[in-house]
Amino acid sequence: MNLRTLTNLLIALSLTACTITPGDRAEASPMPSPTSQIVTTPVPTLQRQLQPIETPLPTPSPTPAAIVCGLDSATPATRYTINAVLDYPARRVQVVQHIEYINRDSAALSELVFNIKPNTDPGIFQLAGVTLTTSGEPLQTSLARQRLTLTLPEPLDPACQIRLTLTFELAIPPIANRGVQRFQGYLGYSDRQLNLGHWLPTIALRRDDDWITHEPSVIGEQEALGIADWDVHLAIQNAPDTLVAAAPGTLLENGDTYWRWVLPAARDFSLSLGEGFILSARQLPDGPLVEVYTFPDALIETQAGPIDAAAFALDTAANSLAIFANRFGPYPYERLVIVQGDFPDGMEFSGIVFVGGEYFRRFGGPDSYLTLITAHEVSHQWWYSQVGSDQALHPWLDEALATYSELVFIEEYYPALKGWWWEFRIDSFSPEGFVDSTVYDFPSRRAYINAVYLRGVRMLDALRATIGTDAFFAWLRRYAEVGNGQVMEPLSFWSLLTPEQFDLTAPIRQRYLQQPQIIRLDPAAGS
Repeated sequence: MNLRTLTNLLIALSLTACTITPGDRAEASPMPSPTSQIVTTPVPTLQRQLQPIETPLPTPSPTPAAIVCGLDSATPATRYTINAVLDYPARRVQVVQHIEYINRDSAALSELVFNIKPNTDPGIFQLAGVTLTTSGEPLQTSLARQRLTLTLPEPLDPACQIRLTLTFELAIPPIANRGVQRFQGYLGYSDRQLNLGHWLPTIALRRDDDWITHEPSVIGEQEALGIADWDVHLAIQNAPDTLVAAAPGTLLENGDTYWRWVLPAARDFSLSLGEGFILSARQLPDGPLVEVYTFPDALIETQAGPIDAAAFALDTAANSLAIFANRFGPYPYERLVIVQGDFPDGMEFSGIVFVGGEYFRRFGGPDSYLTLITAHEVSHQWWYSQVGSDQALHPWLDEALATYSELVFIEEYYPALKGWWWEFRIDSFSPEGFVDSTVYDFPSRRAYINAVYLRGVRMLDALRATIGTDAFFAWLRRYAEVGNGQVMEPLSFWSLLTPEQFDLTAPIRQRYLQQPQIIRLDPAAGS
């Protein structure tokens, strides 16, 4: 399929696409009946020969206004509708992305800023243009690394909405060639997997009259993402018959041409395509459907017989959801997807997480990284997806809490391994450094993990010992409630302590933080 044909298909898809509406949510497919059975089976695949899409010529009508005001205050501030065509053998994606954005600031905006993660590396992202969706009028743009600045045709007043369309192409890089960036293989491909993580432009977070764009780093993450509704249409060209899509949200269409998912109130929409994925699934009673997508090498042959690492990961994910929902509050989506990744370690996204393939292949029992990293990434559904933070400047707000959540899981399901966890995960590394450091403060990834993750755990455990276990988990649950859908600051976290608890924990902040002098604000402080 040539570029012109791809473009025509994208236009056709965009004409038939729509954004998430309350009706979409009400008509979503119901969850399967509760069951505790594990189903392990190759996922059925579809014939994916693209067919021409016939769309009627639109009836001529007056051009809608570029900016609309007077919208209901309950309308989501940001909605993304994505129409993408993937040429699978070429690893290239053509995208038309529609954005509906409401200015929630108190002042008018003369420009909008997008963050485009794929453009941090050369040769991946190519922008074709940005237009007003209503009229097709092109906008003046300036793209510098991942920061795309748009000059608006007129100021966008508070509580007013503008609709934009971005057209671009992605050339997905091979994971094997990314060197030290292999940890970012969530946007990349192997010989059996293609991952689309942080692949879409997002409107930058706005704080203190400025748009937040961070410099990229191979250490940690640098995202500060708001909440949006997502409506994603994906067509695949020349896909192998064994290709399976693992994606979050509600699957509204699953035809022979394209998939369509909707995911409300999420920080991103990411997915993975695998050749020969095997699905293991479990419906939790009164809870979400947990799905684990793995490759055949997750079944480990030993002299004592086969070990099913996929089944264990499913148990761990399901149990993690249960204890974290009990401790921190309910999980918001109807599904949680776990994917065996062909890149190191793990990575979190809204409704979907990756767990590195080496943890599956080396699995030998509960005292393993497969246990810890699975629980860790699942906990990011609270400490990232629900409660956002600035991952570049305050990485401990999600990573220290996620690492401590591993201990919460171990205490509940493997209490005999608690001592092993402390030695294996924390003490053996003799961690040093300030917990409240930024990702830019470290010479290596190991030093970053030691300070932010591991000393962060020691700080949280000291806080728990000081104020008591019940008060500690009540504090975390309150933080999850106040921060749900927000991007939180450290000050908001500490301000949720009572005045007595705040004073009592001052020596702990003095020991672990480089900026321990914190003035307590109103308990409901957030952003």
